[in-house]
This record gives sequence, C-alpha cells and structure tokens, in this order.
Amino acid sequence: MTNFEKLNKRKTYIGLQYGTSLIAKKIRKYSKSYAPNSKEIPTHVFALVFRLGEWWVYESHAKGFKKLGIPEGVRRYTIDKWLEIEKKTQEEFKLYPLKLNFKTLEKNIGFPYGTGDIESLLRAAIFHRNGKQKDRPGLICSEYIALCSEDIQKFCNLPAWCITPAHFQHYIDTKGIKAEGRENEN
Repeated sequence: MTNFEKLNKRKTYIGLQYGTSLIAKKIRKYSKSYAPNSKEIPTHVFALVFRLGEWWVYESHAKGFKKLGIPEGVRRYTIDKWLEIEKKTQEEFKLYPLKLNFKTLEKNIGFPYGTGDIESLLRAAIFHRNGKQKDRPGLICSEYIALCSEDIQKFCNLPAWCITPAHFQHYIDTKGIKAEGRENEN
C-alpha cells in the first residue's frame, strides 16, 4: 500500500503498474526484451504531481470512468479518485521519483488514447524493429509520460511513441532508483 505522506511534495513521480490481467501478461511477454535484466516488467505508467494542495494522477488510458467524471485518453484527476478506481489493485503499483515537465503533462490533457501505437509496438516487438515504426494518432501511457521526460528519451535513444513501460523499468533499474512511499519501507 502506498503512503502518500511519505512522498516529497516537491518531486514528481512515475507510477509503474505490475498488472496481472490477461492483457498485462501479454504486454509483459512482448516488452520483456526492453528490460532484459529486470525482475519485474510493468504494464502501465502514470505521473504523480503534488499541486493545489493534493496529489494528482496524469495518465493516458483506453478506459474511462464515467461515474467519476474521468474520460478515456490523456487525463488528470485527484489521488482520491485513483484510490477509488484502484482499490483492488493498489498493491500492483510502485512509485519512483522522476523529473517530469509539468507544462508538457498539462499540454497533452484531452488527447485521445493511441490504439495505433499499441498495435505498432506489438509488431515492432515481434519483429525486433522497435524505433522504426511511425507515430500514430493519440498517446499511449508510456508515450505520454516519455514526452514529459527528456531523461527517458535520451536514455532509450528512441522517440516517445517507441517507449514502453518496460523501458521505464530498465531506466530505473540501471540508475538504481528506489521506489518511494511504500508502507513497509522505513
């Protein structure tokens, strides 16, 4: 469980989800090669920013939550809504500090989800051609967050639409970045 009081309000974070669904297992299978030495392969990435007195989630997702007023695509919402959405899956997430460009996070809100990029990444993984595919309309979760991090783009030497959650894991493991905000940490 995450204790948001343990997080530094001046830092920005990425949240990595280590999902267990059938789709998550397929994502892990096809993206494992992008983090070959990692023990865990994430299936989703989002940003976490403290502003206006509370934590906010920034992400791109194919699924919306109408009853909470959360659309599909690139969106932002409060941590209270995230806790409600993820009440059964909170243990699947870890938070890592990462410098993110707040203006870019804000600028892309409202963009649609990038279904075409998902298909292109799948083909690129199967044929070992990641970095050769063209950018498709919309933004997937990892593309959106990669657009906000020059460090990730430089580290991967790839355009944002070619970066997966596994690339973020590889960066974190290579740089020795530790998860923060976990209840069982000192």
